[in-house]
Amino acid sequence: MLSDKMDQSTELTSQTEMESAVVHSVKIEEREDLVFNEKHQIFDIAPRPHVELSGHFLRSFAYFTLKHRSPMMLGEMISFLNDYEPKIMEIFGSYAHFDLKRICWSLQLLRDEVQENQEFQLFHGKAPDVEDWNRFISTLDEDRNRWFSSVWLHAECYMYRRIWAIFRRSDLLSSYDYFSQKKIDATTSVVKLMRDVIMGMRGMLRSQEKFQRMLKLSLWSNRCDLSINKQAPDAQFLKLMADYESDLLVDQSADVWRVLTEAWDPVYVDIVCDNAGFELFSDLLLAEYLIETGLALKVRFHVKAIPWFISDVTKQDFLWMLRFLRSHKTSEIAAFGRRLRRYMRDRSFVLCDTCYFWTSPHDCSQMKKRLPCLYVSLSEAALVIFKGDLNYRKLLGDINWDYTAPLIECMRGFFPTSVCALRTIKSDIYCGLPICTVEWLSEDDPQWMRTGKKGVIQVAVMHRLSGDALV
Repeated sequence: MLSDKMDQSTELTSQTEMESAVVHSVKIEEREDLVFNEKHQIFDIAPRPHVELSGHFLRSFAYFTLKHRSPMMLGEMISFLNDYEPKIMEIFGSYAHFDLKRICWSLQLLRDEVQENQEFQLFHGKAPDVEDWNRFISTLDEDRNRWFSSVWLHAECYMYRRIWAIFRRSDLLSSYDYFSQKKIDATTSVVKLMRDVIMGMRGMLRSQEKFQRMLKLSLWSNRCDLSINKQAPDAQFLKLMADYESDLLVDQSADVWRVLTEAWDPVYVDIVCDNAGFELFSDLLLAEYLIETGLALKVRFHVKAIPWFISDVTKQDFLWMLRFLRSHKTSEIAAFGRRLRRYMRDRSFVLCDTCYFWTSPHDCSQMKKRLPCLYVSLSEAALVIFKGDLNYRKLLGDINWDYTAPLIECMRGFFPTSVCALRTIKSDIYCGLPICTVEWLSEDDPQWMRTGKKGVIQVAVMHRLSGDALV
């Protein structure tokens, strides 16, 4: 009995010591954060209106991302490469072991740079975008040339470009997509849902109601994002779409329908893709519906030139998806894949040439100046659909707009044609919302804008006077 009491006393003492150690550790971390914030002029305020988002603002998702999410992602990437080394060596040979060691070391140095708020470095090598990136970095003011003081969009794009540069220096792994396995796993895990969606959307006729349903399928599939929301879509996705209506803050899908039905022939629709996996699958379904119902003659897909933001679609992802679908053992999925191959062969679907604008630090307001050929190409379309949060930030320039400001105003002159944004909200930047929306949502959940639960379908309509493209 005495022994039992002694054991209990020892357990309580041990537990108390552990709790004390945790509290002590938290206090040390808080002190370190205070010193860091004071040194790097990080202010305990929310982003001011009409300024670009950055890590300068403690109460912003930009600060949280740079302070926590980005270092965590780099750490997880190092762990993945170490764990996956046998498989990589199986594919690329035993000498890949030495390349992986150098890569992991470089990734750790990059992680240190972020955590220490070091200056941006120029790029080396002969990649097609090196000159543009170096020109951009060289023109940054001194107070915009560090991780926490730069525009958030610039910092995140720079980080993913640095990761690519690290792999580019490898002899064996220069073409390796270090995010590919995650994207493949995300796709194969939702095969049953894909089949259910194909069956549920089969034989959809041309009507405004059916079109809006397809558009919303493409919207809500944007919730699947490996960089923020790693949870797979619900198995009852189609049934739950009706419930998602209450999460749709802006629904201009009827206006998108009018853009397409009133457009001059030939009608092209461009889709600026976001995530691989279930979202890309849903985008392909939407594109098929546009072609089969005659709403569009051609659908053109824009993808990323390099591995980007973990789950963004590259050319390799797009082509892999087409092969995966048409060779699948499930007959409905295989039939869908064969239809997609037919669309690719007759050029109803077009995978656009690799373009480094989408992985540049520039927002869309600079496209006409930086890459006029892309701007002209987009102007040929009746509608350009921008998918997801990052593309939305590209449209708005990462500026903290008044949340009621119209989309067309926030695009600051970027207007090649009618522009539609399909986005589930995963960052604290938005526009075109009804009055009081942000206030009442923030009252219920101050972090609502980071969850991807709420969505918008927004459109800026170009009223064409003729069938000619307007540039």
